[in-house]
Amino acid sequence: MKHHPYTALLVLMIAALACAVPGTAPEPTATPVPSNTPAPTATPLPTATATLPPTSTPDAAATAAVMATQSAADVLDELDNLLSDSDIPYKDGQLAWRQNSPLAIKMRGPSQNFLDIDETLSAGNFILKSDVTWEATGILICGAVFRSEPNIEKGKQYQFVYLRLSGLPVWAIELHEFGYSKNSPTGTKASNALNLKNGATNQFVLVVQDDNFTVYLNGVRQGRYFDYSKQRESGYFGFYGWQDSGDGVCEYENSWIWSLD
Repeated sequence: MKHHPYTALLVLMIAALACAVPGTAPEPTATPVPSNTPAPTATPLPTATATLPPTSTPDAAATAAVMATQSAADVLDELDNLLSDSDIPYKDGQLAWRQNSPLAIKMRGPSQNFLDIDETLSAGNFILKSDVTWEATGILICGAVFRSEPNIEKGKQYQFVYLRLSGLPVWAIELHEFGYSKNSPTGTKASNALNLKNGATNQFVLVVQDDNFTVYLNGVRQGRYFDYSKQRESGYFGFYGWQDSGDGVCEYENSWIWSLD
């Protein structure tokens, strides 16, 4: 059979109309709705820690220097009270040693004992001060060693001593060697400035300059004495005690040495 050209055209038009009918075309793919993205969790800030001020490191040397300066000032005040009217050039000196705690010489007589002050300290010109408490059942001597050879028990030395006798307070500066007295620049001197009462405290200040010695007892000047032989011009220091019988003690406090060298 022979087809008419209009028939082909009609078929094409029907096909086009079929495509245009609603519901017959393929539905478009739905675009997915975006889901809600959770907000980022806040990272907590670190808790602020208070910064403490740095602790200072103790400076032992500086502390010791301050204490030494104060000690020297305290001693200088004592010297001002005692020597301001004298010709002793104490203001040109310096603190060489100061006692930190009480020192005691205990004895059972008859006996004598020595106590080193400082085995490294040697001086020729100085001021030595100490408060000495004595207590004994018999005759007692308390005192100090100065300008001594290194062995203060037997070496050549000067001694300042005062004696507790019933009704007779006396003192002296003596030169000793091998434990025995050789001579005395002062001789034995009596002084009412000494308190003889058992348990009493007496203060002595001994000023040593070249060949002369000046002595103060309880703030009272006893005089100036000379040793022109210059038997000992320098040396070491110590404390000394002697007890004739029974028990005795010499206790030393508030002691210091002021160098005049």
